[in-house]
Amino acid sequence: MPCETADFLADDPGVLVEASLSCPRCLAATVAEKIEAHGYDPFVVCVCDRCGHVRTVFLTPVQALRLTLAEPIDTAAAAWGGGPAI
Repeated sequence: MPCETADFLADDPGVLVEASLSCPRCLAATVAEKIEAHGYDPFVVCVCDRCGHVRTVFLTPVQALRLTLAEPIDTAAAAWGGGPAI
């Protein structure tokens, strides 16, 4: 089973964070995320809303902090730039 790691920086705009966690199969930007930030290896479980693909993406501690403190994404508002940044 391949090990996937997130590839966004802590100060990247929200759209880059969202793109980093988008589904690799269908490229959908909307995923349900469950963050497990305790322990030595923080990770996020991503479930694609469109195709149902489930995967675990490992995070650095700074990435986990960014996702833990972020507000949920309103994808309709984010499409025109009015949504909260992750």
